[in-house]
Amino acid sequence: MTKETEQMEHDINIGDEIKVLEGEYKAEEGKVINVYNNTVAIEFNNILTKDKSKYRTVVKHDNYKRLK
Repeated sequence: MTKETEQMEHDINIGDEIKVLEGEYKAEEGKVINVYNNTVAIEFNNILTKDKSKYRTVVKHDNYKRLK
């Protein structure tokens, strides 16, 4: 399956803003940086790492909603 096919199946695109609904980062918002079969990789807007870069993680498709 190609990346384009995966993105179309989940109706989410790179650059979309999402809000996490479940888990450790519940209620946090971020931007999608990659789309996978079962998850999306996101970069949080308000969570920073020790070196002050934006924190990144993956979230299951069932555990977020698109904001824009």
